[in-house]
Amino acid sequence: MKKTLQRLVVILLAIAMLLTVLLPAVSIFAYASKVTKDDIEALEGQLDDIAERKREVQGRLASIRNDLAQAKEAVSLVNEQILLTEQQIAATQDLIDATQDQIDATQAQIEESQRQIDASQALLNQYDADIAAKEAEIADLEEQEQEQLEEYYAQVRWMDEHGAISYLSILFEASSFSELLDYITVIGDLIDYNDRVVTQLRDTQDALARAKAQVQVMRDDEAEVHAQLEDQKAIQEEQKAQLESQQAAQEAQKTQLEGQKTQLEKDRAEAAALMDEIAAQESQVAQEAKAIANDEAALQRALKDAEKKYAEQLAALEQQNNVNSGEWYWPLPGKYGLTSLFGGRYHPITGRWSSHTGTDIGNAPTGTKIYAAKAGVVSFAGWDNSYGWYVMISHGNGYTTLYAHQCQKPPVTTGQSVSKGQLIGYVGSTGSSTAPHLHFELRINGARNDVLRLYPNTKFTARYGGKLYSWYGNNYPEELRGSGR
Repeated sequence: MKKTLQRLVVILLAIAMLLTVLLPAVSIFAYASKVTKDDIEALEGQLDDIAERKREVQGRLASIRNDLAQAKEAVSLVNEQILLTEQQIAATQDLIDATQDQIDATQAQIEESQRQIDASQALLNQYDADIAAKEAEIADLEEQEQEQLEEYYAQVRWMDEHGAISYLSILFEASSFSELLDYITVIGDLIDYNDRVVTQLRDTQDALARAKAQVQVMRDDEAEVHAQLEDQKAIQEEQKAQLESQQAAQEAQKTQLEGQKTQLEKDRAEAAALMDEIAAQESQVAQEAKAIANDEAALQRALKDAEKKYAEQLAALEQQNNVNSGEWYWPLPGKYGLTSLFGGRYHPITGRWSSHTGTDIGNAPTGTKIYAAKAGVVSFAGWDNSYGWYVMISHGNGYTTLYAHQCQKPPVTTGQSVSKGQLIGYVGSTGSSTAPHLHFELRINGARNDVLRLYPNTKFTARYGGKLYSWYGNNYPEELRGSGR
């Protein structure tokens, strides 16, 4: 982009230099009061130079406008990239926000899992305390059971040692009523004791069985809670792994976001710089274009004045020398600059040596009127791939003239009679041609001849090898004979 803008500056400076060269040429046309024959020849050369320079200026101006258009397209592309980057930033920010929502949700899940784990752990701790208390109770019951069993076993051994006891025989052994009452009391105490020992033992064993059953239930519940705790811990580990993954993704997204923001600032700075440069160049080009337009208008006026003076001078010369007052009329009055002569030459398109069958009048722009060289009958008016649009006129006595490469269909038709000096077409570049010119050809009894032999008093000019030559009729300068023009 910078190279393009630098090239614009170089082009503008070159145009400015060209304008300084062109303007002095304009002054010749503006202030010359009299034009001699030598001046006419000089004017022809200057007109060619001005036309070439004018085309160069127009070409450079077109190049500037094209470069400016390309610069604006570059700015447009940068702006599109900025818009795309902004959209990417918005999308990345949305993704970061969504990831943050996921992180928050996962974090909440982890916290809830932790609460569940804490509750399960507290329940396990309570189970451990309850089991420990119940196991202490069991130990006491087992100790009590052991003591009661020993007491029970001692009673059983005593009864076994003393044989079966009849409570009635004991009563009959009483010697008095008072002793009987005592025996009854002893027997009751003995019976109560035996019953109490058995009852306490049974109660202790029942209590011990219940305590053991409760401990087993608590241990089963504890095992279930412990399994649940392990599941909760596993879930929490998965949640933590998911959280780490989400946090890593968010960090990557944030890094991407920073990169996009950096690129956005870079693109904005580049677009601003381009816009500033384009604005400066557009201002400069606008000023140069205005100057060029003014100078171009001056050139056009000068060219018009020069062509008018040139035509007036040539008309005066023709009248003085009776150029077109004789038998043959020059088909392009005032246009005597020739670009290719009759005879051998290198063909401008094929590059091969061939015979040029006519004479090319090349200093006539497209649309210049073509006039009949002499009265006669149009023997052909139409198209040919080589001649393009052309006209042939038969003048009698075996003389025929041909006018080729016209820009459009001729205004005359085959078989039509024409008078000397009548309009028969317009200069162009149709057919086998490289630039606008009139191919003027003479045939005598079908054989091609040099048409300039018909104009012995007319002065012609031609440029060759960087030099301008002039002569009358077909009396060519030696340098041009056999030159291949």
